[in-house]
Formats: sequence, structure tokens, C-alpha cells
Amino acid sequence: MSFRARVFGLVLLVAVIAIGATAWLTFKLATRQIDESQEKATQHVVDTADIVRSYARRHGTWAGVSVKVQALSEANHQRIRLVNLYGQVTVDSDHLAKRAARPVVSPPTLIDPRPTLTLPDNVDELPWPESVVRDAKVRSLTKAEAVTLDGIRKFRQTQLVARCLTERGIEPPAVTPNKLGIPIPATPPEASDCIQTIKPELAEDEGGDEAAVKVCRSEKVEHGCLVRVFGERVSAFAPEPLQLFLGAVDDDPAKLVGGPMAVAAGSVLVLALAGTAVVARHVSRPVRSLTAASRRLADGHLDTRVPLVGGGELGQLSTSFNRMAQAIEASEQAQRRLVASVAHELRTPLSNLLGYLEALQDGVVPPSRELFASLHDEAQLQRRILDDLQDLTLAEAGHLTYRRVDFDLAELVETARVAHLAVAEATGVRLRAEVAGPLLFHGDHDRLRQVLGNLVTNALRYTDAGGSVTLRAYVANGRPVLEVEDTGCGIAAADLPFVFHRFWRADPARDRATGGSGLGLTIARQIARDHGGEISVASEVGVGSTFRVTL
Repeated sequence: MSFRARVFGLVLLVAVIAIGATAWLTFKLATRQIDESQEKATQHVVDTADIVRSYARRHGTWAGVSVKVQALSEANHQRIRLVNLYGQVTVDSDHLAKRAARPVVSPPTLIDPRPTLTLPDNVDELPWPESVVRDAKVRSLTKAEAVTLDGIRKFRQTQLVARCLTERGIEPPAVTPNKLGIPIPATPPEASDCIQTIKPELAEDEGGDEAAVKVCRSEKVEHGCLVRVFGERVSAFAPEPLQLFLGAVDDDPAKLVGGPMAVAAGSVLVLALAGTAVVARHVSRPVRSLTAASRRLADGHLDTRVPLVGGGELGQLSTSFNRMAQAIEASEQAQRRLVASVAHELRTPLSNLLGYLEALQDGVVPPSRELFASLHDEAQLQRRILDDLQDLTLAEAGHLTYRRVDFDLAELVETARVAHLAVAEATGVRLRAEVAGPLLFHGDHDRLRQVLGNLVTNALRYTDAGGSVTLRAYVANGRPVLEVEDTGCGIAAADLPFVFHRFWRADPARDRATGGSGLGLTIARQIARDHGGEISVASEVGVGSTFRVTL
């Protein structure tokens, strides 16, 4: 069976199973959404009642509540209806939406903005209210009566002031119940005029308030009587209780699941059809293309690439294959260049050795101490190239051994300066070190000395007599830095990208009298990277170069 046929059969099997499970899924989804809808409706009733009740207590009137009801109705997408205890409509979101009022289905929720007085058992421990303290002593009010009377007066003033501010278009301050359960807000500066306006009305009711609280002296349960009297007195000026209705007969919960049911069924059908068509048509073709390309790549055609197919998994697979092929091709080319470079580097010293040995064998050149010293130097050069190649191979493979200890980078700089001082003096170059003080670092002392020695050697090699080479150790952006700056011939801007390549030399003639193995900077960069850092170069022809090792 072909791959396309297997994919087609698999997709159809998945589609059949999915469609068979849709009925069960839809039933579970409908049940859950209906339950969630009922829970949300209950929570909406509680939240809406609290908001509407808070409005009445804050404003002292139901005037203007239609704005709040409209905002709640639009936010919750639910019909809101407020009526008084006699069935008279205060506000209906259907009327606000300019539509006929629909019949209600939910039972009413009572919204009573009148507070309930909460008298503690230890009322005698409460302080005497300042507003009635003198009158209480003269008229022999008890502590509970004085507290109740003060609560009635304060709540009356709060409600009348809030009502006055609302009528003048000023938003009253928010109210917070005190320890007795009476909402008392802070008095804003705008309320001064309203306080003067309501003084006559407050004075008229003071006598009746006092007489009402005294009636409770004959009751056996004085606290319960005072609570009842408080409720009766505040009913005269507090907003009247209302009944809250939410929803309407056409808000059927079943409608909530009609959309998801249709979406679920439609999604399964669309996925089945689209999956079968797309997978069977588009998947097999890129897979066959990748198979053919991988075979060509295995046969040695390293330039093989596949066209990108979209941005999904197959597109990512195609991109990954092309990157792999490109990496293999680049690796093969790099290997060829490396072999050619190594052959070129070894050809010259071997040719010299072979020429002198043949000349000695033929008796053309007489043997001498100087000749044997020259031949020894040529052999040492080959040995150094092979050692550098081995170090570079180990470093790039991550197998180069490091012995990390704590040491002072400033001391390392000074050691490098002393080690190269004789060479510098012989060539007439001034070699100096600049360090700010001890700079502790945890790393391989010998490997970093190798890096610094390579940089100093190159700087001395390309700096003429009378020039200078400066070694530095300092901290930049919280990281230790080793720096070697020279006043030599500099490096052309076009050559800077190749400075750290294998066997690259600043001298285009590749003269061994002025150049090393061509691997030192490559090894130095790898050692710096193994210490969590990097090495960079800034140079200008005729001015000099600065190599900076950031650890």
C-alpha cells in the first residue's frame, strides 16, 4: 500500500471516530454550558443587586439609576428590570433599549437600601456620641438610646446631602458602613450648601426621633426594639426597597449551546475533508522529493537542495534538510581547503630540507654547523605547525584540557611583558603594561598566557623600531578584559574578517621571516570562547591594531 493510501485511510479512520464521538461530546458540552449559564445567572443576580443597592445608599435616591442599569445590561448582555413593592416600574433595560418589555422568568430579588442597625452586646463600652452627649445627660437617655438616636440623625443627614448633591449633578462620595452597620461617607467640600439647605428638615425630625427611641424602655428586649425603631425612622427618608428581575422568556439557555454544537460538528467535518485532501495531496509529494534528494546527497551530489513547502512541519523539514546539505557541503569545502592549506604550509619547509639533503648527498654543499642549525630550524617549524594543528583540533572538538584556578590577570600581563621584553628591546620596540591593580579570575593560567603570548608576538613582529606595544588588564561592563595594542603597520579593513581564519597572515607574501604558523589567532579565539568570552580586533592601516580578549 502506498504512503498516500495509508495517509488517506488513516485520516478517514480518524474522521469516523471523531464524528462518532461528536454526539457524546455535544451532550457533555451542552450540559456543562447550561450549568455554567445558571451559575453565571445566579452570580449576576448577586452582583447586580449589590451594585444597585450601593447606588441607592450612595445617592440617597433612585433618581439616575437608569444610567447604571443600562451600563450593567450592556456589559452582561442581560435584561434588568426594577419595580417597587407595589409593582410600579422604576427602570427597565428593555425600555432603555427602546423595545417592548418582555415577560420576566426569574423570581424577584429584594433590594433594600435601608441599613440595619447592629448594636453590640457591650454597647455601654461605646463612647457617648458627640452630637447628643449633652442632651443625653439632661434627658436621661441610656447609652443604647443615644447611640441609636445619633445613628438615625447621621444617616438622615447623609441621605439628604447625597440626594441634594445628586440633584445638582455632583457625584456623592462613596459610603462605607461603620461598626454599627450605618453607611457614613466623608463630607465633601461641595456639600456645605446642601447642609445649610437641609437644616430645617433635620430640625423638624429631631423631636420625633428622640421620642421614638424612648419608647423602647418599656420593652423587655431593648436592643431589638431599638433596631426596629431605627429601621422605621430611616424608612421615611431612605430610598424605597425595589424588586430586581433579570432575564426574559426568550433568553433560553439552550441557545447558548446551539452555536458550539454547530461549530463542533462543522469543525469535525471540515477537518476530515481538509485533512484528507491536504495530507494526501501535499504531504506525499514533499516526502518523495525529500527521499530523492537524500539519495542524491548520499551519492555525493552535495549541491542538492529541495524546494520549501509552506511554513508547517514539512516546510521546517525542508528547511532543515537544506541546512544540513549546506552544512555538509561547507564542511567538505572546509576540509578540502584545510588539506590544501596544510599541504601548502608543509611543502616549503620540506622542499628546503629535501634540497639541502640532496645537496649534501651530492657533495654540492659542504656540511657545516650553520647548515645543520638551519635544517633543525626547518624541522622545528614543521613540528610547531603540527602541534598547532593538534591544539586547534582538540579545541574545536571541545577536548582541549583546561586546568582552571584562581589567579591575577594583572600578574599574567606583567609575566607576558617580562617574557617578551628581550625581543622587544632587540627590535627597538617599547613594551609596557598598564594595570589598575589586582584582577582575580578563575580560568586556565597557562592557556590564557598562550593567548596573550600569541598576541604580543604578533604585535612585536609587525611593529617597526621606535614603535610601542601596550598590554592592559581591566574590567569593562563587569567582565575582565585583556588588551594588546600596537603602533604597527595595521590591518586593512578588507582583511579584518579573515584575521582569525586558519593559515591567514597579514603578510600577503606569506614570508616565514615575518609570519608564524598562521594558526595562533584561531587557537587564541577558541581558548577565549572556552572561557566564556570572545576576542575581537580593531585596526587601521598605518596606525596600529588593538586585540581585545573579553572573558
